[in-house]
Amino acid sequence: MGTELMRRGLSRGECPETWNLKRPEIVREIHRSYFEAGAEVVTTNSFGGHPVKLKAYGLENKVRELNYEAARIACEVRGRGKFVVGSLGPAGKFLKPYGPLDEAELEEGFYLQASALVSGGVDGLLVETMYDLREALVALRACRRAGSDLPVLVTMTFQKTPRGFFTLMGQKAADCLERLEKEGADATGANCTLTSSEMAELAPGLRQATSLPLLLQPNAGQPATDEKGNLVYSQSIDDFVAPFKKIIEAGVQAVGGCCGTTPDYIRRLAQFLHQK
Repeated sequence: MGTELMRRGLSRGECPETWNLKRPEIVREIHRSYFEAGAEVVTTNSFGGHPVKLKAYGLENKVRELNYEAARIACEVRGRGKFVVGSLGPAGKFLKPYGPLDEAELEEGFYLQASALVSGGVDGLLVETMYDLREALVALRACRRAGSDLPVLVTMTFQKTPRGFFTLMGQKAADCLERLEKEGADATGANCTLTSSEMAELAPGLRQATSLPLLLQPNAGQPATDEKGNLVYSQSIDDFVAPFKKIIEAGVQAVGGCCGTTPDYIRRLAQFLHQK
């Protein structure tokens, strides 16, 4: 979503969630373009919809409105056999003792966000791009409170190191997934940061760590800026899609794309999966 909003004029430093109110027709068209490309599930334009994050824009009092509209807009173009999941990203500040947040404040913010997404009609909730297992668990609890009858998926983001894959907070990938399963997530996995080739390396270890359905959404390579200052990603469409053979063979049930994966990437990935 973020990549497509920037292609359509979202300014640096502008809050993406405000387009749910200012430019809903563009958000709607982006969702439609991914469905038409072959996506079975899209995520709402609410990744930064936690009140702590919105406070940086002076929008902490619009949590319900921005998240509700994010869900409503996506659901308007949801066809038969298609699904919308509500996106909840990190709050943007660390939990104590590394930052100012306590768990109660963090959980209440996620609860407000998730409740609005549920009211807007989503089919499930996706806690994504979590770099701290503690925050992921807080968000999971909040989502369970807000939508107890809806599936809650939780995906972490990992960095590749010489010792393996870890979160920013130093938590091992396998340990994260084991804990998320224990605490009641309906599905888990990884998104962002890594290329599809790196996700193919990560996949077998994640599969061994959990019996839950597994979701992987890599970036389209590593980001950079071109000579015009535009954000570009290092993997071509073919380079992005090729490693999914190993990802699927590792036992991953659900796949998609994160940063840089335009509808063209998803279209090619969908074609590849249908051939399989």
